Amino acid sequence: MNTKKENNSKEKKKFRLSGLLYHNSFVLACSFAVALVSWFVIAAGSDMNRTYVIRDVPVNVSLSSQAEADGLRVFNQSYNTVDIEVSGSSLITRALTADDFEVTVALNPTSTKLTGNTTQKLNASVRVAKQNSYSDYEIVSVSPEEITLEYDRFKETTLNIETDISFTAGTGFYAGTPALSEEKITVSGPESAVNKVSRAIVTYSLDNPLREDDSRSWLVKLFDQDNQEISDLAELYLSRDVDSVQVTIPVRPKKTVPLIVSTAHVPADFSSARITVEPESVELAGSAETLGSITEIRLNNVIDFAELDLDQRTASFTMEIPLPPGTQNLTSSGANTVSQAKVTVNLNGYRKTTVSVPESNVQMLNAPTGDLEAMLTTRTLEVTLAGPEAQVNRLTGDSVMVQVDMSNVEARSGSVDVPVTVSISGTAGDACWVLGSYTMTVTMRAAGNTTPSPGPSLDAGD
Repeated sequence: MNTKKENNSKEKKKFRLSGLLYHNSFVLACSFAVALVSWFVIAAGSDMNRTYVIRDVPVNVSLSSQAEADGLRVFNQSYNTVDIEVSGSSLITRALTADDFEVTVALNPTSTKLTGNTTQKLNASVRVAKQNSYSDYEIVSVSPEEITLEYDRFKETTLNIETDISFTAGTGFYAGTPALSEEKITVSGPESAVNKVSRAIVTYSLDNPLREDDSRSWLVKLFDQDNQEISDLAELYLSRDVDSVQVTIPVRPKKTVPLIVSTAHVPADFSSARITVEPESVELAGSAETLGSITEIRLNNVIDFAELDLDQRTASFTMEIPLPPGTQNLTSSGANTVSQAKVTVNLNGYRKTTVSVPESNVQMLNAPTGDLEAMLTTRTLEVTLAGPEAQVNRLTGDSVMVQVDMSNVEARSGSVDVPVTVSISGTAGDACWVLGSYTMTVTMRAAGNTTPSPGPSLDAGD
Protein backbone atom coordinates (compact mmCIF):
# COMPACT_ATOMS: atom_id res chain seq x y z
CA MET A 1 0.00 0.00 0.00
CA ASN A 2 2.77 2.37 0.94
CA THR A 3 4.68 1.42 -2.15
CA LYS A 4 1.79 2.46 -4.35
CA LYS A 5 1.66 5.91 -2.67
CA GLU A 6 5.39 6.46 -3.23
CA ASN A 7 5.09 5.67 -6.93
CA ASN A 8 2.20 8.09 -7.30
CA SER A 9 4.24 10.82 -5.59
CA LYS A 10 7.21 10.38 -8.01
CA GLU A 11 4.91 10.52 -11.00
CA LYS A 12 3.42 13.79 -9.76
CA LYS A 13 6.89 15.38 -9.22
CA LYS A 14 8.10 14.34 -12.67
CA PHE A 15 5.06 15.80 -14.26
CA ARG A 16 5.58 19.22 -12.55
CA LEU A 17 9.29 19.71 -13.65
CA SER A 18 8.62 19.02 -17.30
CA GLY A 19 5.66 21.26 -17.26
CA LEU A 20 7.64 24.32 -16.30
CA LEU A 21 9.13 24.46 -19.85
CA TYR A 22 5.67 25.13 -21.14
CA HIS A 23 4.62 27.53 -18.43
CA ASN A 24 4.25 31.15 -19.79
CA SER A 25 5.45 32.86 -16.64
CA PHE A 26 8.58 30.77 -16.51
CA VAL A 27 9.45 31.42 -20.17
CA LEU A 28 8.86 35.17 -19.77
CA ALA A 29 11.11 35.33 -16.76
CA CYS A 30 13.89 33.49 -18.59
CA SER A 31 13.61 35.76 -21.66
CA PHE A 32 13.85 38.85 -19.50
CA ALA A 33 16.94 37.51 -17.78
CA VAL A 34 18.66 36.69 -21.08
CA ALA A 35 17.86 40.13 -22.55
CA LEU A 36 19.17 41.86 -19.45
CA VAL A 37 22.47 39.97 -19.59
CA SER A 38 22.83 40.64 -23.34
CA TRP A 39 22.28 44.35 -22.82
CA PHE A 40 24.98 44.47 -20.19
CA VAL A 41 27.40 42.63 -22.51
CA ILE A 42 26.73 44.95 -25.47
CA ALA A 43 26.84 48.04 -23.33
CA ALA A 44 30.14 46.94 -21.84
CA GLY A 45 31.54 46.26 -25.36
CA SER A 46 30.40 49.60 -26.83
CA ASP A 47 32.24 51.59 -24.10
CA MET A 48 30.62 54.89 -25.28
CA ASN A 49 32.43 57.01 -22.71
CA ARG A 50 36.03 56.05 -23.61
CA THR A 51 38.29 58.01 -26.08
CA TYR A 52 40.34 56.69 -29.00
CA VAL A 53 43.68 57.99 -30.46
CA ILE A 54 44.51 58.01 -34.19
CA ARG A 55 48.28 58.17 -34.46
CA ASP A 56 50.76 59.48 -37.06
CA VAL A 57 48.42 61.72 -39.01
CA PRO A 58 50.54 63.65 -41.64
CA VAL A 59 50.87 67.43 -41.31
CA ASN A 60 50.55 69.61 -44.40
CA VAL A 61 52.19 73.05 -44.55
CA SER A 62 50.31 75.79 -46.38
CA LEU A 63 51.96 79.01 -47.55
CA SER A 64 50.26 82.35 -47.54
CA SER A 65 50.09 84.26 -50.82
CA GLN A 66 52.72 86.68 -49.52
CA ALA A 67 55.04 83.81 -48.58
CA GLU A 68 54.70 82.33 -52.03
CA ALA A 69 55.31 85.71 -53.65
CA ASP A 70 58.48 86.11 -51.61
CA GLY A 71 59.74 82.70 -52.72
CA LEU A 72 59.67 81.24 -49.22
CA ARG A 73 59.89 77.55 -48.57
CA VAL A 74 59.76 75.42 -45.43
CA PHE A 75 62.92 73.34 -45.13
CA ASN A 76 62.25 71.66 -41.80
CA GLN A 77 59.47 71.18 -39.27
CA SER A 78 59.73 69.90 -35.72
CA TYR A 79 56.97 67.28 -36.33
CA ASN A 80 55.78 65.71 -39.53
CA THR A 81 52.83 63.88 -37.93
CA VAL A 82 50.48 64.38 -34.99
CA ASP A 83 48.25 62.18 -32.82
CA ILE A 84 44.51 63.01 -32.72
CA GLU A 85 42.31 62.02 -29.75
CA VAL A 86 38.58 61.52 -30.50
CA SER A 87 35.53 60.43 -28.51
CA GLY A 88 32.26 58.89 -29.60
CA SER A 89 30.77 55.59 -30.54
CA SER A 90 33.48 52.98 -30.74
CA LEU A 91 31.80 51.62 -33.83
CA ILE A 92 32.75 54.94 -35.45
CA THR A 93 35.99 55.98 -33.71
CA ARG A 94 37.70 52.63 -34.08
CA ALA A 95 37.08 52.77 -37.83
CA LEU A 96 38.78 56.17 -38.20
CA THR A 97 42.20 56.42 -39.95
CA ALA A 98 44.64 59.20 -40.81
CA ASP A 99 42.87 59.69 -44.13
CA ASP A 100 39.79 60.91 -42.27
CA PHE A 101 41.57 64.07 -41.10
CA GLU A 102 43.29 67.09 -42.63
CA VAL A 103 46.03 68.53 -40.44
CA THR A 104 47.60 71.83 -41.48
CA VAL A 105 49.96 74.51 -40.24
CA ALA A 106 50.25 77.86 -41.99
CA LEU A 107 53.42 79.78 -42.89
CA ASN A 108 52.50 83.44 -43.01
CA PRO A 109 55.62 85.49 -42.22
CA THR A 110 56.91 88.64 -43.88
CA SER A 111 60.13 88.54 -45.87
CA THR A 112 61.50 91.43 -43.83
CA LYS A 113 62.24 88.92 -41.08
CA LEU A 114 64.86 87.19 -43.21
CA THR A 115 68.46 88.05 -42.33
CA GLY A 116 70.21 86.10 -45.11
CA ASN A 117 72.56 84.49 -42.59
CA THR A 118 70.44 81.60 -41.34
CA THR A 119 67.01 80.06 -41.70
CA GLN A 120 64.19 81.63 -39.70
CA LYS A 121 61.90 79.82 -37.23
CA LEU A 122 58.17 80.20 -36.75
CA ASN A 123 55.85 78.47 -34.24
CA ALA A 124 52.61 77.58 -36.03
CA SER A 125 49.38 76.23 -34.49
CA VAL A 126 48.11 72.88 -35.70
CA ARG A 127 44.67 72.86 -37.25
CA VAL A 128 42.60 69.67 -37.59
CA ALA A 129 39.54 69.21 -39.80
CA LYS A 130 37.35 66.18 -40.46
CA GLN A 131 37.56 64.67 -43.91
CA ASN A 132 34.50 62.33 -43.66
CA SER A 133 30.72 62.50 -43.27
CA TYR A 134 30.64 61.07 -39.75
CA SER A 135 29.30 63.52 -37.19
CA ASP A 136 28.70 61.43 -34.07
CA TYR A 137 32.25 61.77 -32.72
CA GLU A 138 34.28 64.70 -31.40
CA ILE A 139 37.93 65.73 -31.73
CA VAL A 140 39.14 65.96 -28.16
CA SER A 141 42.77 67.04 -28.66
CA VAL A 142 45.79 67.02 -31.00
CA SER A 143 49.37 66.38 -29.95
CA PRO A 144 51.48 68.38 -30.44
CA GLU A 145 49.36 71.50 -30.66
CA GLU A 146 52.16 73.62 -32.15
CA ILE A 147 54.92 72.90 -34.68
CA THR A 148 58.13 74.86 -35.27
CA LEU A 149 58.82 75.65 -38.95
CA GLU A 150 62.23 76.59 -40.36
CA TYR A 151 61.93 78.63 -43.53
CA ASP A 152 63.90 80.77 -45.96
CA ARG A 153 63.85 81.86 -49.56
CA PHE A 154 64.68 79.08 -51.99
CA LYS A 155 67.82 79.52 -54.08
CA GLU A 156 69.98 77.44 -56.37
CA THR A 157 73.38 78.14 -57.88
CA THR A 158 75.47 76.38 -60.52
CA LEU A 159 79.24 76.08 -60.09
CA ASN A 160 82.04 74.82 -62.27
CA ILE A 161 83.65 71.74 -60.76
CA GLU A 162 87.32 72.49 -60.14
CA THR A 163 90.12 69.98 -59.67
CA ASP A 164 92.89 69.96 -57.10
CA ILE A 165 94.56 66.67 -57.91
CA SER A 166 98.12 65.78 -57.09
CA PHE A 167 99.73 63.10 -59.25
CA THR A 168 102.92 62.28 -61.12
CA ALA A 169 103.70 60.28 -64.24
CA GLY A 170 106.18 57.44 -64.37
CA THR A 171 109.51 57.87 -66.14
CA GLY A 172 108.97 58.07 -69.89
CA PHE A 173 105.25 58.81 -69.54
CA TYR A 174 103.07 61.90 -69.66
CA ALA A 175 99.90 62.34 -67.61
CA GLY A 176 97.45 64.74 -69.23
CA THR A 177 94.78 67.02 -67.85
CA PRO A 178 92.14 65.16 -65.79
CA ALA A 179 88.74 64.92 -67.51
CA LEU A 180 85.52 64.95 -65.46
CA SER A 181 82.30 63.11 -66.30
CA GLU A 182 80.41 66.22 -65.12
CA GLU A 183 81.74 69.76 -65.41
CA LYS A 184 79.09 71.59 -63.37
CA ILE A 185 77.14 71.07 -60.16
CA THR A 186 73.88 72.70 -59.03
CA VAL A 187 73.44 73.36 -55.29
CA SER A 188 69.99 74.28 -53.95
CA GLY A 189 68.36 74.97 -50.61
CA PRO A 190 67.84 77.91 -48.24
CA GLU A 191 69.22 81.15 -49.58
CA SER A 192 71.24 81.71 -46.42
CA ALA A 193 72.93 78.31 -46.85
CA VAL A 194 73.45 78.49 -50.62
CA ASN A 195 75.14 81.88 -50.20
CA LYS A 196 77.85 80.19 -48.17
CA VAL A 197 78.85 77.89 -51.04
CA SER A 198 81.69 79.41 -53.07
CA ARG A 199 83.48 76.55 -54.82
CA ALA A 200 83.01 72.91 -55.82
CA ILE A 201 86.25 70.94 -55.95
CA VAL A 202 87.41 67.40 -56.58
CA THR A 203 90.54 67.10 -54.48
CA TYR A 204 92.75 64.08 -53.88
CA SER A 205 96.34 62.87 -54.15
CA LEU A 206 97.79 59.79 -55.86
CA ASP A 207 100.98 58.43 -54.37
CA ASN A 208 102.11 56.01 -57.10
CA PRO A 209 103.43 57.35 -60.43
CA LEU A 210 101.00 56.70 -63.30
CA ARG A 211 101.96 54.53 -66.26
CA GLU A 212 98.49 54.01 -67.71
CA ASP A 213 95.12 55.75 -67.79
CA ASP A 214 93.64 56.23 -64.32
CA SER A 215 89.85 56.44 -63.93
CA ARG A 216 87.94 56.42 -60.66
CA SER A 217 85.00 58.08 -58.90
CA TRP A 218 85.62 60.92 -56.44
CA LEU A 219 83.37 62.97 -54.17
CA VAL A 220 82.74 66.60 -55.10
CA LYS A 221 83.42 68.74 -52.03
CA LEU A 222 81.87 72.16 -51.38
CA PHE A 223 83.83 75.05 -49.88
CA ASP A 224 82.89 78.46 -48.48
CA GLN A 225 84.46 81.87 -49.15
CA ASP A 226 87.15 81.16 -46.56
CA ASN A 227 88.08 77.94 -48.39
CA GLN A 228 86.67 75.86 -45.54
CA GLU A 229 84.88 72.65 -46.49
CA ILE A 230 81.12 72.61 -45.97
CA SER A 231 80.47 69.10 -44.73
CA ASP A 232 77.18 69.54 -42.83
CA LEU A 233 74.97 69.70 -45.91
CA ALA A 234 72.03 67.97 -44.20
CA GLU A 235 72.11 70.38 -41.28
CA LEU A 236 72.04 73.31 -43.71
CA TYR A 237 69.25 71.63 -45.73
CA LEU A 238 71.41 71.78 -48.87
CA SER A 239 70.98 69.40 -51.77
CA ARG A 240 72.96 68.98 -54.99
CA ASP A 241 72.45 67.23 -58.30
CA VAL A 242 75.95 65.73 -58.40
CA ASP A 243 77.54 63.87 -55.49
CA SER A 244 80.59 62.42 -57.23
CA VAL A 245 82.21 62.47 -60.65
CA GLN A 246 84.31 60.05 -62.65
CA VAL A 247 87.81 61.47 -63.04
CA THR A 248 89.96 60.14 -65.88
CA ILE A 249 93.66 61.01 -66.16
CA PRO A 250 95.05 60.11 -69.61
CA VAL A 251 98.57 58.69 -69.54
CA ARG A 252 100.71 58.34 -72.70
CA PRO A 253 104.34 57.51 -73.48
CA LYS A 254 106.49 60.54 -74.34
CA LYS A 255 109.53 61.07 -76.57
CA THR A 256 111.96 63.90 -77.41
CA VAL A 257 112.61 64.45 -81.13
CA PRO A 258 114.84 67.06 -82.86
CA LEU A 259 113.61 69.85 -85.14
CA ILE A 260 115.21 69.81 -88.59
CA VAL A 261 115.50 72.76 -91.00
CA SER A 262 115.28 72.29 -94.77
CA THR A 263 117.59 74.44 -96.91
CA ALA A 264 118.15 75.13 -100.61
CA HIS A 265 121.19 76.41 -102.53
CA VAL A 266 123.36 76.14 -99.43
CA PRO A 267 127.07 75.64 -100.24
CA ALA A 268 128.71 72.46 -99.08
CA ASP A 269 131.20 74.22 -96.83
CA PHE A 270 128.62 76.32 -94.99
CA SER A 271 128.88 75.15 -91.38
CA SER A 272 125.69 73.63 -89.96
CA ALA A 273 126.63 75.28 -86.66
CA ARG A 274 125.77 78.61 -88.25
CA ILE A 275 122.12 77.47 -88.48
CA THR A 276 120.45 77.31 -85.08
CA VAL A 277 116.93 76.28 -84.10
CA GLU A 278 115.21 77.33 -80.89
CA PRO A 279 113.99 75.06 -79.44
CA GLU A 280 116.30 72.37 -80.79
CA SER A 281 113.78 69.64 -80.03
CA VAL A 282 110.24 69.08 -78.80
CA GLU A 283 108.74 66.52 -76.46
CA LEU A 284 105.81 64.57 -77.87
CA ALA A 285 103.19 62.37 -76.25
CA GLY A 286 101.31 59.67 -78.10
CA SER A 287 100.82 55.96 -78.38
CA ALA A 288 103.92 53.77 -78.28
CA GLU A 289 103.26 52.71 -81.87
CA THR A 290 102.98 56.30 -83.12
CA LEU A 291 106.08 57.54 -81.31
CA GLY A 292 108.10 54.56 -82.54
CA SER A 293 107.80 55.76 -86.14
CA ILE A 294 108.91 59.36 -85.39
CA THR A 295 112.63 60.19 -85.36
CA GLU A 296 112.52 63.91 -86.18
CA ILE A 297 110.21 66.77 -87.08
CA ARG A 298 111.11 68.69 -90.24
CA LEU A 299 109.96 72.29 -90.29
CA ASN A 300 107.71 73.11 -93.24
CA ASN A 301 109.51 76.25 -94.45
CA VAL A 302 112.64 76.01 -96.60
CA ILE A 303 115.49 78.48 -96.12
CA ASP A 304 116.65 79.38 -99.62
CA PHE A 305 120.21 80.77 -99.48
CA ALA A 306 119.60 82.43 -102.84
CA GLU A 307 117.13 84.75 -101.09
CA LEU A 308 119.22 85.68 -98.02
CA ASP A 309 119.93 89.32 -97.31
CA LEU A 310 123.70 89.61 -96.95
CA ASP A 311 123.36 93.19 -95.70
CA GLN A 312 122.41 91.67 -92.32
CA ARG A 313 124.76 89.70 -90.11
CA THR A 314 122.01 87.29 -89.14
CA ALA A 315 118.87 86.14 -90.91
CA SER A 316 115.97 85.09 -88.66
CA PHE A 317 112.87 83.07 -89.50
CA THR A 318 109.84 82.06 -87.44
CA MET A 319 108.32 78.73 -88.44
CA GLU A 320 105.33 76.73 -87.23
CA ILE A 321 106.15 73.37 -85.67
CA PRO A 322 104.10 70.70 -87.48
CA LEU A 323 102.80 67.94 -85.22
CA PRO A 324 102.66 64.35 -86.47
CA PRO A 325 99.08 62.96 -86.37
CA GLY A 326 98.16 61.31 -83.09
CA THR A 327 100.70 63.27 -81.00
CA GLN A 328 100.62 66.09 -78.49
CA ASN A 329 103.27 68.76 -78.11
CA LEU A 330 104.45 68.84 -74.49
CA THR A 331 107.09 71.55 -74.92
CA SER A 332 106.06 74.69 -73.10
CA SER A 333 107.36 78.08 -72.13
CA GLY A 334 105.72 79.15 -68.92
CA ALA A 335 102.02 78.38 -69.27
CA ASN A 336 102.08 78.34 -73.09
CA THR A 337 102.83 75.50 -75.44
CA VAL A 338 105.75 76.20 -77.79
CA SER A 339 104.17 75.99 -81.25
CA GLN A 340 106.78 77.92 -83.23
CA ALA A 341 110.52 77.60 -83.78
CA LYS A 342 112.96 80.45 -84.40
CA VAL A 343 115.62 79.65 -87.00
CA THR A 344 118.71 81.86 -87.18
CA VAL A 345 121.37 81.85 -89.93
CA ASN A 346 124.66 83.43 -88.85
CA LEU A 347 126.08 85.41 -91.82
CA ASN A 348 128.82 87.18 -89.90
CA GLY A 349 131.98 87.29 -92.08
CA TYR A 350 130.04 86.75 -95.31
CA ARG A 351 129.59 89.41 -98.00
CA LYS A 352 128.30 89.73 -101.56
CA THR A 353 129.71 90.91 -104.87
CA THR A 354 128.39 91.37 -108.42
CA VAL A 355 130.20 90.00 -111.49
CA SER A 356 129.53 90.04 -115.23
CA VAL A 357 129.37 86.61 -116.82
CA PRO A 358 130.84 86.65 -120.35
CA GLU A 359 129.00 85.14 -123.32
CA SER A 360 131.60 82.40 -123.48
CA ASN A 361 130.38 81.10 -120.13
CA VAL A 362 126.75 80.96 -121.26
CA GLN A 363 125.50 77.64 -122.61
CA MET A 364 122.17 77.04 -124.38
CA LEU A 365 120.57 73.64 -123.85
CA ASN A 366 117.76 71.92 -125.78
CA ALA A 367 117.57 74.64 -128.45
CA PRO A 368 114.86 74.19 -131.10
CA THR A 369 115.79 72.36 -134.30
CA GLY A 370 114.31 72.28 -137.78
CA ASP A 371 112.72 75.41 -139.18
CA LEU A 372 113.60 77.55 -136.14
CA GLU A 373 116.88 78.52 -134.61
CA ALA A 374 117.52 80.31 -131.31
CA MET A 375 120.08 82.90 -130.40
CA LEU A 376 120.82 84.94 -127.28
CA THR A 377 119.63 88.51 -127.46
CA THR A 378 121.53 89.43 -124.28
CA ARG A 379 125.22 88.55 -124.49
CA THR A 380 126.29 88.91 -120.89
CA LEU A 381 124.65 88.49 -117.49
CA GLU A 382 125.19 90.40 -114.24
CA VAL A 383 124.93 88.08 -111.23
CA THR A 384 125.36 88.57 -107.47
CA LEU A 385 127.47 86.13 -105.49
CA ALA A 386 127.80 85.55 -101.75
CA GLY A 387 130.40 83.83 -99.63
CA PRO A 388 133.20 84.28 -97.13
CA GLU A 389 134.76 87.68 -97.65
CA ALA A 390 138.21 86.37 -98.49
CA GLN A 391 136.88 84.07 -101.18
CA VAL A 392 134.12 86.15 -102.67
CA ASN A 393 136.61 88.98 -103.32
CA ARG A 394 138.50 86.68 -105.71
CA LEU A 395 135.46 85.75 -107.80
CA THR A 396 135.07 87.09 -111.36
CA GLY A 397 132.66 86.50 -114.20
CA ASP A 398 134.89 83.73 -115.46
CA SER A 399 134.14 81.82 -112.22
CA VAL A 400 130.46 81.58 -113.10
CA MET A 401 128.67 79.27 -115.56
CA VAL A 402 125.20 79.99 -116.97
CA GLN A 403 122.89 77.43 -118.61
CA VAL A 404 119.85 78.45 -120.65
CA ASP A 405 117.50 75.45 -120.88
CA MET A 406 114.95 75.73 -123.72
CA SER A 407 113.19 72.43 -123.03
CA ASN A 408 110.11 74.09 -121.52
CA VAL A 409 109.90 76.96 -124.05
CA GLU A 410 107.40 76.82 -126.91
CA ALA A 411 109.17 76.85 -130.26
CA ARG A 412 107.82 79.83 -132.24
CA SER A 413 109.22 82.98 -133.73
CA GLY A 414 109.82 85.85 -131.37
CA SER A 415 111.69 86.72 -128.20
CA VAL A 416 111.27 85.13 -124.82
CA ASP A 417 112.86 85.50 -121.35
CA VAL A 418 114.14 82.11 -120.30
CA PRO A 419 115.04 81.26 -116.65
CA VAL A 420 118.70 80.29 -116.38
CA THR A 421 120.77 78.20 -113.98
CA VAL A 422 123.78 79.97 -112.52
CA SER A 423 126.58 78.07 -110.81
CA ILE A 424 130.04 78.81 -109.47
CA SER A 425 132.75 76.63 -110.95
CA GLY A 426 135.70 75.12 -109.15
CA THR A 427 136.29 74.85 -105.42
CA ALA A 428 134.82 78.31 -104.88
CA GLY A 429 131.38 76.74 -105.38
CA ASP A 430 131.80 74.80 -102.12
CA ALA A 431 131.93 78.00 -100.06
CA CYS A 432 130.10 80.59 -102.19
CA TRP A 433 126.63 80.69 -103.71
CA VAL A 434 124.49 82.69 -106.11
CA LEU A 435 122.00 85.25 -104.81
CA GLY A 436 118.72 85.85 -106.66
CA SER A 437 117.22 84.30 -109.80
CA TYR A 438 117.94 85.27 -113.40
CA THR A 439 116.62 85.13 -116.96
CA MET A 440 118.15 85.77 -120.38
CA THR A 441 116.36 86.87 -123.54
CA VAL A 442 116.37 84.39 -126.39
CA THR A 443 115.16 85.17 -129.94
CA MET A 444 113.83 82.42 -132.17
CA ARG A 445 113.62 82.93 -135.92
CA ALA A 446 113.39 80.97 -139.16
CA ALA A 447 116.48 79.00 -139.86
CA GLY A 448 118.82 80.75 -142.34
CA ASN A 449 117.33 84.21 -141.71
CA THR A 450 120.20 86.57 -141.02
CA THR A 451 118.03 89.36 -139.64
CA PRO A 452 116.09 89.19 -136.39
CA SER A 453 112.40 88.36 -136.78
CA PRO A 454 110.07 91.36 -136.34
CA GLY A 455 107.59 89.10 -134.54
CA PRO A 456 106.21 89.87 -131.06
CA SER A 457 108.26 89.31 -127.92
CA LEU A 458 107.27 86.17 -125.98
CA ASP A 459 106.97 85.62 -122.25
CA ALA A 460 108.13 82.40 -120.65
CA GLY A 461 104.49 81.56 -119.85
CA ASP A 462 103.24 82.01 -123.45
